[in-house]
Amino acid sequence: MKILIVEDDPQVVAYIQKILEKWGYDHQAAGNGKEALHCILENTFDVILLDIMLPDYLGYDLIPEFKQIDPEVSIITMTGESSRELEQRVRKEGILYYMVKPIETQNLKLLLAHLCKNG
Repeated sequence: MKILIVEDDPQVVAYIQKILEKWGYDHQAAGNGKEALHCILENTFDVILLDIMLPDYLGYDLIPEFKQIDPEVSIITMTGESSRELEQRVRKEGILYYMVKPIETQNLKLLLAHLCKNG
């Protein structure tokens, strides 16, 4: 399974990369929305871990673009600024899971294992 991490905080990226490597997942990182769009045009990903608050895009604006490029991709959003309105807006875009930071490692591990089993 190949995972695209879309996150502008280098510390969060490093943490996610470290755990994904430990679990044996192939991954790539993008620091902003423009870079993420380029990545998804160039490669196929099974899962996108998407930060909602990026410097150049709001994550929920990227979701329809990702889905247009690859309708099969699973999207897990991540945010440190959670609200009911934000969660509802993002869920309307057809995401798989809404995750509040700090990331609960065990939840992510179970979610990815489930995707591998059913993918």
